[in-house]
Amino acid sequence: MAHGLEEDLFYSDFRHCWLCNGLCAGRENEIWPEINVFVPLNEKFRLMFLASVTKSRETQNTTEGTLGAHLDYFWNRRLTLRAGYRRISALNSDDPYIEHRMITEQTLRFPLKEQILLTDRNRQDFRWMRGDFSFRYRNRLTVEKEYHLFGRPLTPYGSAEVYFDSRFSTFNRYRFVGGIQISKKPAQPWLHILRKERVWDIYYLRQEDTRSEPKHVNALGITFSIHF
Repeated sequence: MAHGLEEDLFYSDFRHCWLCNGLCAGRENEIWPEINVFVPLNEKFRLMFLASVTKSRETQNTTEGTLGAHLDYFWNRRLTLRAGYRRISALNSDDPYIEHRMITEQTLRFPLKEQILLTDRNRQDFRWMRGDFSFRYRNRLTVEKEYHLFGRPLTPYGSAEVYFDSRFSTFNRYRFVGGIQISKKPAQPWLHILRKERVWDIYYLRQEDTRSEPKHVNALGITFSIHF
């Protein structure tokens, strides 16, 4: 009887800790949906539009909506440059969080053996939040390899990213991601005129932050991309 009571207390405490998320261990469990639209202008330039809804990405207990527009430049097969603007705003807060963010990116691709691709993305965030300016540098390394299942491309990948934030003058945030991209081309030939490809990106993300709250974030990300 005592053993059964101990088990009941253990599972009760476990359920309570999981439900309270941040209160028990500074942890958040989230779902991050996102949609991307790519519009080519010519062989060198492409527009990219983004919309997403997240929680605990930049703030502690706020659901954030992000809208963005970017211009990509393909320098060559290995180097892509990007410049863009994003507006991040709180969707469920009495004290609204609004951020205006200009970004620049430089992405290098290195083909390895066994058809493995290594990607090194360097990104600079120029941020204006409540009238204050700050700068953030981000470096992300990604390893991926494409497979084919029933004629459909599947690309599992893993990445690690580190953030330097001028507000703290240190590297304070770390992200680790594992996921898979599933590509699908239009079944009907005439649809190629409207769009070339659709890509589902499903991933698990773990975020650690030494200076901001929450300290730990677990996120299931689902990104849908349309390539015209």
